[in-house]
Amino acid sequence: MNSCSQTPPPTRFINSWNETDPLRTLFIGNPSNSYGIPQEFPTRVRSYNTCINNNKMDEKQIQKAIKCIDNLIDILKYDYSIQVIRPNTYDHSNSIKTPGWELTNTNENSCPRDTFSILGNTILEAPMSWRCRYFESQVYHNELLQLWRADRNSRWIQPPKSAMNDNLYNLDYPIYNNNNERQHYANKYTYMLNNNAEPVFDAADIVRCGKDLFVQNGFTTNKTGIEWIKREFGNQFRIHETLLENNTTPTHLDAELTILRPGLMMTCPEKSIKDDLLREIKNEENDWELFEAPYPVNNKMMDGCYSSKWLNMNVLSIDENTVIVEKKEKPLIDLLENTYGFQVVPVDFFDAYMFGGGFHCQTLDICRDGTQKSYFPYFDRIYDK
Repeated sequence: MNSCSQTPPPTRFINSWNETDPLRTLFIGNPSNSYGIPQEFPTRVRSYNTCINNNKMDEKQIQKAIKCIDNLIDILKYDYSIQVIRPNTYDHSNSIKTPGWELTNTNENSCPRDTFSILGNTILEAPMSWRCRYFESQVYHNELLQLWRADRNSRWIQPPKSAMNDNLYNLDYPIYNNNNERQHYANKYTYMLNNNAEPVFDAADIVRCGKDLFVQNGFTTNKTGIEWIKREFGNQFRIHETLLENNTTPTHLDAELTILRPGLMMTCPEKSIKDDLLREIKNEENDWELFEAPYPVNNKMMDGCYSSKWLNMNVLSIDENTVIVEKKEKPLIDLLENTYGFQVVPVDFFDAYMFGGGFHCQTLDICRDGTQKSYFPYFDRIYDK
């Protein structure tokens, strides 16, 4: 039994400042009633025009994913005494319509991390950047409302609701990546979102580390979205716009940059952090070690799956010394155990990848022990003058 289970339950309902403090309470998604992503510009860019439109996801695949999630829940609840909250089921066959556009159906609700980030005692609700995810926050609304009501110290905020009209998107961005057409855009750090349009972001583009938030400017978060985060949270956090090299395929930041514990960061070898921020992170005052993730064993996704092969990086930390990793990812497990001394909990989760993400994507930590701290002395000196 992990030592976490012997600690009294948290006195606060909403409290999470980073990815690695001892975990007490989290949401886990539910793939039931999932539908394929409908045709719209960003989903075509994401899946190279192979969207499964108007079709319920295969029930056998849904049940395989549910089996993986139920197994993960048992481990969290019975081995580590972590409270698990499940969202209600939601019918994704419903069409949606706004004054500017309409879609035949929505997608799925397996990834609460895409839609929400917990910043201390604040629930940050993302505006999202895909039309099919416009109302996805409603899946988790009732449970989060209960938490907000119970914890009178908590806040719940969101940016202006996006209209998601065509001017949000760079419609000349290549749908296909034939002959590496997108590299031209990646070299200019330009993606399918218009940086000067209204603020949009997905919450999974935010990686938390105490006083510092790393926020990706990429396919699902634009520069105006980062500006909104800076205006709203700049007095409490240092927000670092994070650009990645060779960024030609949409992937959230939590499958490209992983903080495993204070002082240790795992990066994606195919999408390195842009040099200016990388130099600041690696500044000798900070004393951080960075290493590249091993190439994933699960490197070929099943038909219809639009998840990144780098979901091996999408791990879930129980605490600074204990991390849940997909059990087939032996190279990563060996590295974490033998080089960095982690207790690795291998869990079968590949069949759940079909529904949008790995352990980190398909969970949302609501409460972790700990308070806000700074883990970057260089940033203390440079930013907090």
